[in-house]
Formats: sequence, C-alpha cells, structure tokens
Amino acid sequence: MLIGEIFDEFISVIHENQKYVIGIINENKEVTLCSDRNLLGNTIDFNRPDKNNVFFEVNVKGQEFGYLWVNGHDDSLQMIGNLLHESLTVRLMFEINQANLNRKITKDDELVKCLLNEKDFDNKRIIDLMDDLGLNKDKTRVAIYMISSRGDVKTQDVARLKMNPDSQQIIYSLLNDRCLLVYKDIPDKLKEKEEIEEYIQKYIHNLIDWDFHDFYYFVGSIQHKLRQYVSSYQHCLWLKNNVKYEKNVPIFFEKYVTEYFLSKIDVKDVESVYNYYIDKGKEIDFEELTEISEALLNNDFNLTQAAESLFLHKNTLIYKLKKLEEIFQIDIRGSFQGKILLILISHAVKEQSNKVQVGD
Repeated sequence: MLIGEIFDEFISVIHENQKYVIGIINENKEVTLCSDRNLLGNTIDFNRPDKNNVFFEVNVKGQEFGYLWVNGHDDSLQMIGNLLHESLTVRLMFEINQANLNRKITKDDELVKCLLNEKDFDNKRIIDLMDDLGLNKDKTRVAIYMISSRGDVKTQDVARLKMNPDSQQIIYSLLNDRCLLVYKDIPDKLKEKEEIEEYIQKYIHNLIDWDFHDFYYFVGSIQHKLRQYVSSYQHCLWLKNNVKYEKNVPIFFEKYVTEYFLSKIDVKDVESVYNYYIDKGKEIDFEELTEISEALLNNDFNLTQAAESLFLHKNTLIYKLKKLEEIFQIDIRGSFQGKILLILISHAVKEQSNKVQVGD
C-alpha cells in the first residue's frame, strides 16, 4: 500500500519528538496506521477534533487515503498538523506522478514495439496506446536513435525526460541497456528542411545539457504516417552502419539521401552493363573518378564549383570528363542521363574497390 510505505518515514520523524502521535484513520473510523502501534485498530471519530486531536482529509489526484490524525498536548498542534498534512500530500503526489510516469514509459515501450512491427502492424492497438498516452496520432515526427558510449541508460533517466513539459508529444523507448529511441514531434509551423534541422539540433543540444552527453545521435527521415515510423528508425540504423560519426554530433539522414539510394542499387547490375568499358579504360584512375563524381554531385554538376572543390582548373576538369565520356560512351556534360550513369558507375567502382580491400 503506497501510503503505508510513506507513513513509515513519518513515524521516524515522530520518534524524534515524542510529544506527538500521528496515524491514518479509514472511512470506518479505524486507526490503520499509527506511530503508536498499541493504538492500531482503535476507533477514533475524525469528525470531532479538539484541542489535543486534529484531523486532515488525505485526497491526492482523486485518490482517497483516509484521514491524517495528529495527537498532541501543546499550542502548536494545529500548526504541526498542517505541516505534516502538507508534507504527506506532497510526498504522495510525487509517488503517484512517478508511478504514472513509469506506467507511461511501459506503454511507450509497447507502443514503439507495435510501431516497429512491420509484419503484424496493428493500427488499432497503436492508436489506442497513443490515446492512453495523450499522444496526437496526426503529428509529424522523426526518429532519433541515441546510443550511449559511457554506460547503461537508466529507466530513471527516461522518466526524467518525460517530466519535461516539452515532452508531452514525444515517444521514448529503451530498446536495450544502451540504446534509446525517441520519436520527436515536429511543430506544424516548420515547413522548410533547414528550419526542421535547426529545431532538432536545438532539441539534441538540450538533451546533451540534460546530461545525455557522450551519446551518438542518429536522426532518421521525417514521417507523418504511423506506418512509416519504422522507416525513420531504419534510416537511423542505416546511418549508424554506413556513415562516420562522433559523440554529441547529430547525423541527419536527409544529408545522405543520395548515398542511401545508391546503396540500394545492386552493384553487379551496374558492372554487368559497364564491365566492358571499365576493363577497356584500365588507365583510368578510379580513385580520381570517384572524387570527380562526388564533387560534381555535391555541386549540382556546376563545373566551376566542382573544379574549385577539387583544386583543379575548370579546363582540366573538362579534359578529364571528356576522357571519361570517350571511355564509357556517355554524355556527362550535356545529358541528364549521362550524369546519372556517371554516378552509378563511380558508385559501382567504389564498392568493388571496398570489397577488394576487405578481401571479398
């Protein structure tokens, strides 16, 4: 019984001052808890206070815990009773809030488990859980996958996060001892990619300030549909497995979308088409090919900017591109298709090179 555990702490206070007796009286006017155990079971009418006995109804968040009874023989009885009643109420309030919070965390865990279950996606169960948690199912959210580099993440740490007023629409779940998955809500007023990134950056900086430092942060794709929440999480995992990262520096999936889609292309398919041309161009510096294609991609195929990023003269870059056009028989400078094919060929060559380096 919650109040029984808390009442033991009050008994220790009374033991320091034998002038007072405190107890809890139920609705049948029976003493159920008392600092003087000899009085347990006695009947005392809480409707009849006098100079030696004061009574206070204990009702916290709609839960009735009976009446606090304080007995003493001095002029400070009423004041002492008020202080004890206030202290008991505050403590009960804290414990109830904590219990509710723990229940919410458990429901958060169940909700995330349902959201990540692609095979047996139970939309009704998910909506019911979100209603129980007071979560808006129509909110836009993004997955933030956090991995601790310094030890286990405690349930108390997650509870501390949920107590923040700004956390009402955020979903938290400890996937294991070191990994916390957060679905952060995005305000409707934010439309531009840069605005959203700045908002998420600020949230993560707050997490770091709240002692969630020495974490790796992976930010997935922005999603509006519940069924797509799992994709945002999967994109976090892709970042973890494919991108270099460091502590306390968020990695955003949006910055690696091109690399993500390229990673979905079967390199063997590209090789099967262009293997002849690759073999024919044995004199090609394939590392340089990769650098050129990445520079062009990062600069939207602007030759001047790409050349500057490569520390080349523009004419030198054009010369190298002409050579690649001749070898692969594609129009890189004037054709959109040629640009795409250059990126695919470069990606295939890079992946093949990586496989050779690891001994595949």
